[in-house]
Amino acid sequence: MSALFPIHDENRPATKPYVNYMLISINVLVFFFLLGGGLKTLRAGIVTLGVIPIFILHGERLWTLFTSMFIHADIMHLLGNMVYLWIFGDNVEDDMGHIKYLLFYLFGGLVATFTHIASVLATLPTLGPLGLALPSVGASGAISAVLGAYLVLYPNAKIRTVIFYFFIQIVSIPAYYYLGFWFLYQLFMGMISLTGLSSGVAFWAHIGGFVMGVLTVKALGVKAKPKKRVSITVRRPVKPLYYEPWIRAPFMDMIVEPDRVRIIAEIPGVDLENISVNATSWSVTIMAERGHLRFYSHIPLPVPVIPKVEELTYRNGVLSFILYRSLP
Repeated sequence: MSALFPIHDENRPATKPYVNYMLISINVLVFFFLLGGGLKTLRAGIVTLGVIPIFILHGERLWTLFTSMFIHADIMHLLGNMVYLWIFGDNVEDDMGHIKYLLFYLFGGLVATFTHIASVLATLPTLGPLGLALPSVGASGAISAVLGAYLVLYPNAKIRTVIFYFFIQIVSIPAYYYLGFWFLYQLFMGMISLTGLSSGVAFWAHIGGFVMGVLTVKALGVKAKPKKRVSITVRRPVKPLYYEPWIRAPFMDMIVEPDRVRIIAEIPGVDLENISVNATSWSVTIMAERGHLRFYSHIPLPVPVIPKVEELTYRNGVLSFILYRSLP
């Protein structure tokens, strides 16, 4: 059985995603604050701050509709949610604006919670009233709304993904495939949960949040902003001395599209000003040097291109740029 885990996407926001940073920080701080008091304190926090459907249905403890979005059951629950929020939230915030994004996020969490409560009510004939007393916590419902918005805004964006399948491989997957598969899996598991086979995961919260994100972005007419462009000085490459053991070949990936070639190279430990790129019609050379750390790679291209670097970004050790294909 294989597993997918996203690392980053190719889009870079034009503005700082301050709200996204704030949401991630709050989630992390709350979790470790509760965990710092021991497992009993964490469990007490889940019961006290989590959404318990029976209370909400009676109009009690309504404040937990919001507090539950910032509580997580364990470190893996927190890590999974925060990675998704980090990767997909910044671009949605960039397109919506800070305040609208915050309201969108909270509203997505509310819709997700009420969808979960509705699913609990739907399972009463098979599971009985037990589900009404179980607390529900986590940011995944609100984050699912962010994923739905991202799918509408950037369906063709490439998601850098780690695949675990007897081996570990890193590939680029279009957002419509990655998020579409994710949603179908949630829907499939959600339908199974209605039969009475519960896994402890609030799949219908994910479904409700995702659908809300798709519909809200369409209703508000939110449009994807142009990607942030970063210029780089193109210098003539110097042929490296291959006998120097500290020169490394960066891990690279090439995505050939109908009108462009996207190059992605992992060059950790350097800054943007340490990187130089040289392109010809049929090849590209990448060099980077900082202290004793050196990278060099020269790769041929499968198609002719215009030798001009476009849409270059460097973030978290990953360099990405485009070379547009030359006309035949």
